[in-house]
Amino acid sequence: MVEQILDNDLILAEQIVKLIFYKRRLLSNDTEQESFQEEASLHIQKVLHFVKNKQPIHMILPAFPAKSPNRKKTLDIFPDKGEELALATLNKLCEKIKNIYTSGAQLTICSDGRVFAELVRIPDEAISSYKYDLIERVGKPYADNINYFDLDDVFQDIPEYSTLREELMVQYGESLLSLKHRCKQEKPAGEMYRGICRFLTEDFSGLDEFKGWSKNQILNVARMNAYRVIQRSNAWTNLLKEQFPHSVRLSIHPQPRISEKIGIFLMDSDDNWRTPWHSVVIQDDEGFTLVPRHKAEEENALLIFKNGKASHYLRNNQQEI
Repeated sequence: MVEQILDNDLILAEQIVKLIFYKRRLLSNDTEQESFQEEASLHIQKVLHFVKNKQPIHMILPAFPAKSPNRKKTLDIFPDKGEELALATLNKLCEKIKNIYTSGAQLTICSDGRVFAELVRIPDEAISSYKYDLIERVGKPYADNINYFDLDDVFQDIPEYSTLREELMVQYGESLLSLKHRCKQEKPAGEMYRGICRFLTEDFSGLDEFKGWSKNQILNVARMNAYRVIQRSNAWTNLLKEQFPHSVRLSIHPQPRISEKIGIFLMDSDDNWRTPWHSVVIQDDEGFTLVPRHKAEEENALLIFKNGKASHYLRNNQQEI
């Protein structure tokens, strides 16, 4: 009887991981498919921990930092249709798990904007405005399944943001020399570096601070800052492992097939690395897609407002869904 219960728990854990794996974000060059058991083994064990204890499956996702300051890519400092659709997708995943597992699922958004604010040229005040609007307005319908955690929650006795970041690196950081070596030797680390470098170059190119700079000058700044962004992001990851040791680790970035992280789908995009906080949403008769703001404007798409806030774009001759 005990063996049957254990077998049933394992089958249920595998079913839950298959739901999480749906439309995974995988590295573009990781095409050699492994067996489900090989790819899912680590995640099944984590899910099994919650199933055995009849607890909600807990997942964490470092994401939703703040809007890119480059207004060629984004509309404003506030969440828009992209965040609304992304949170709806994540909430739907929790609901799907609840359909097959009575205890359901909980997702904690581990917002990492505070972690690398000055490196990506986003003021802490803008991060706070984004955070509170995301929680109080956009995320309110999903409060039963989704909650939020950030650096402010970790070091509550430190009121100064730059000191928060310094303390994070002292306790959880690695050296730049070690990180640079890994980016050269490890394929996922190298692809992450190139992706962050490209995003920073795009972001910086649209800022007044870099007006008149050549592409190579901007790229040089982006290269060093990309290492520091990854360095801080990895420190945040180490902190989250300590805070949430049993949780299923999701990622908004593409991941290898066998990884401690699961690359999670948020919404359709013209780029596998694109996120709602680096983009705008454009709508047509096929649905919603993430694109840079300048692309939507080059198409003369119509900007749609909701409750006084800029929301998304509508392609010409289309009707809003």
